Amino acid sequence: MISPASKLSLWQKLAYAIGDLGNSVGPGTIIPFWYSFFLTDIVRLDLRLVSLFWVIVTLWDAVNDPLLGYLSDRTRTRWGRRRPYLLFGAVPFGLSFALLWVIPPTDSQMILFVFYTVVYIIYEAAFTAVSCPYSALTPELTDDHDERTSLVTYRMAVSIGAGLAAPLLLGLIVFPMFPARDPRAYQTVGYAAGLAFIPPLLITFFGTRERAEFQTEKPLPIRASLGFIRRNSAFRSTVALRLLSWTPVVIVQAVFAYYLAYWTGMTEDETSIVQGVILAVAFLFLPLVSYLSRRYEKRQAYIISMVSWAVVMLLIFLVPRGVKIPVYLLGALAGFGVSAAHVIPSAMTPDVMEVDELMSGRRQEGVYAGIMTFIDKLARMAALAVLPLALRWADYVQPTAGDPVPDQPASALLALRIFVSVVPALLLMISVPVARVYPITRAHYSQIQSALAERRAREQPVAGTACD
Repeated sequence: MISPASKLSLWQKLAYAIGDLGNSVGPGTIIPFWYSFFLTDIVRLDLRLVSLFWVIVTLWDAVNDPLLGYLSDRTRTRWGRRRPYLLFGAVPFGLSFALLWVIPPTDSQMILFVFYTVVYIIYEAAFTAVSCPYSALTPELTDDHDERTSLVTYRMAVSIGAGLAAPLLLGLIVFPMFPARDPRAYQTVGYAAGLAFIPPLLITFFGTRERAEFQTEKPLPIRASLGFIRRNSAFRSTVALRLLSWTPVVIVQAVFAYYLAYWTGMTEDETSIVQGVILAVAFLFLPLVSYLSRRYEKRQAYIISMVSWAVVMLLIFLVPRGVKIPVYLLGALAGFGVSAAHVIPSAMTPDVMEVDELMSGRRQEGVYAGIMTFIDKLARMAALAVLPLALRWADYVQPTAGDPVPDQPASALLALRIFVSVVPALLLMISVPVARVYPITRAHYSQIQSALAERRAREQPVAGTACD
């Protein structure tokens, strides 16, 4: 039975969920799917410099994300701890995303490298300023185990739905407007998306409210805060599951454009439509994933989803060269696993906050959100940094002005097939034993909530004592 204080209205869920639109379309879809391809095949930046670019921005995130989470825990305003970042960070986030797609009028590899590295660092700072506080709002809106799953499902409906709309718009409208591999197509996407990212964050700001009691707590010193995080075994399990389920998504996103272009012979618009098919089916599977998480434990739902997804990924390796139809079919079958990878680890994460509160006596959503945001980005950036080096090692041929779609050697094609199929399947199967020992069951969470309620009751001041 959900208590009235923990029950969220439909408007509150929708207002919160819409704030994930920018994250899902930009960093979640366009960046991992197209940005490396944009740098290597459109800008024609050297593969080694592309890899170094991803390494540098990942190192920046190692400081940027936890620091922002730490700061949001310590922010005190009349609007709350998290929401002010959404209000003041929305415009910088949108504008900096648009800047990523500008192509400087130069052929200098070093100038291009410095330009994109600096712009991306600015963009990541703006993105982190809204993404960490946004993620930290989830456990602060409700403390009910299943209501959080519902809230995350609404969020992921927006995330996957918006992620679906983006490739369909690219494949059906934007790419057909321009010649193949025309930089103007990518710039059109970047500019339009950047402007579209601003309003949803403002809707979340105006449509949600933080709990006032969370601002009255005195925050822990940083050393003590990190000490409790290290002792939180449930958090370590959640981090492992998030990495092992999200990294396959990122790897496939990063490699898919290359795989579809050079193995199946698809054009840019066809490639976007395949991506749209995967996300469309993932969207349709959201109710099933939510049902499985409520019907069984979250860890059981996770295992069912990941095993089935691993089988589908292995089948991709068997697709013959130049054959397109099986890719659409297998992409659709992968939608169930993609849906579960979006929902279940994200629904697990808020529960570990109560484990920390039971140990520390404080709410540290910001620090946890900062670390989890960094984990997501680390998976994304690691895949994007390794891919150019792997392609170079496999003798991948970069396009030139005279040969915009070069023939690839067998070694490069084999590398693409392994990255898009075998590697993701292996990671998914490794995650299964990790999920089996995930400690927070529904009964365990109920015990944690009862212990917290008893503590809060003991710490509640007795009425009238302040005036005696």
